Amino acid sequence: MLYDDRPKVSPGVKFGDAELLGVPTVVIVGRGAADGVVELWDRRSNERTEVPASELVERFRSSLG
Repeated sequence: MLYDDRPKVSPGVKFGDAELLGVPTVVIVGRGAADGVVELWDRRSNERTEVPASELVERFRSSLG
């Protein structure tokens, strides 16, 4: 798991770097964060799913098998 907390780097650059590294799933903490919602982006299928932040860890556990 990688956490990209580089200051003064745009989200587009961070997404591009994640693609170059081959990161399979990206967690996007954006506008929904105030409501406790994050977005999961499965880069393989290009599917984006809104998930309650409280369920995020469990989603990753279940996807790992």
